[in-house]
Amino acid sequence: MVLGDGGAVWWICYSTSVPSSRRYAGRYATLLEIPVNTTSDEESYRVVVLELTDVVPRIRTDRPNIYVGVTTRTAQQLAGGLNNGKYKPAWARNNVVGLLDKLAPTGTFTYMGAKQLRDDLKRQLRTKGYTVNRNTTAYRTYVINLDNPDLKEPGKGYVYVGQTSKSPEVRLQEHLTGARSGKGHNLASRKVFKYGTQLNYDLMTKRIYLTQKQALKAERRLAERLRQQGYNVEGGY
Repeated sequence: MVLGDGGAVWWICYSTSVPSSRRYAGRYATLLEIPVNTTSDEESYRVVVLELTDVVPRIRTDRPNIYVGVTTRTAQQLAGGLNNGKYKPAWARNNVVGLLDKLAPTGTFTYMGAKQLRDDLKRQLRTKGYTVNRNTTAYRTYVINLDNPDLKEPGKGYVYVGQTSKSPEVRLQEHLTGARSGKGHNLASRKVFKYGTQLNYDLMTKRIYLTQKQALKAERRLAERLRQQGYNVEGGY
């Protein structure tokens, strides 16, 4: 499946009931074989995307909380029921702001097919910074400006590159204040504690990573790219 930066979703669905047919629905493309309902006696399931109030803090301030789910109702019916205190999930009741049909695949599917689409869509939307189904686990890279007056060759700039599951602003304060964990472990970089000034948003990306392993790889790539551009880089290993 492919999710564009503008939120457009492209998909192609291949019917397992009619092998030779191709079904096109919406703007969401996937090369997966998703079973589509072709008989009237089979129950039809939809994948819906609803915008919510901030039931939990947003991963990105410019991306809302959303609910992605499987239902036999239309998105409008589900949203209305939730805002009337009905249907599940209970935590979304009275919290629906609107429909995000542009992010959801159109058409109806078997239950297993809809679940597969939903799970794939949840991952894609999370990487775009949406807070999906109250899941706030996310990692990102950050860049902090350093100021060492004794540094003879600062290059284009003296910076520190790191990765975190917290907001970059919170991570910066941990470095600057020499914060420690509840078990007494040092959470701050020695270099940032001594020379750190502020975040360099111009060198940072808004990319979201779902695992720390992905974020660590991205941290190394970012640090190497900045070194190639002439920056004097701490961290990023």
